[in-house]
Amino acid sequence: MITTIANQLVKLLRDKRFVDAQEQLFAEDAINQEPETFKERSVFGLKAMIQKEKRFLSTIKQWNHFEVSEPLISRNHFSIRMMTDVLLTNNQKVCIDEIIVYEVANDKIIKEQFFYS
Repeated sequence: MITTIANQLVKLLRDKRFVDAQEQLFAEDAINQEPETFKERSVFGLKAMIQKEKRFLSTIKQWNHFEVSEPLISRNHFSIRMMTDVLLTNNQKVCIDEIIVYEVANDKIIKEQFFYS
């Protein structure tokens, strides 16, 4: 089942359907964990995660490059590499090359942890 979840997530992310991915694949009490240096705090709960995602997406003016790797899967975890290059509405260019680790339980993603600097 974890392979199915991982592959569904990758497909939705590649289609830039970020909120759909959260609504379909994440548990209600999921955890979003950002690096401590990130200005946006880590959040708890699907509702807070969706609000955070919508806030970030609303700041994007232009997508320059976006790439999501195939998942690397273990028993209860999988990871992906995601590369994002965007122009924000304030004309700031943001490039993020990150590894994201997901934890799965009861056929839902219960935690996502981001690694980037």
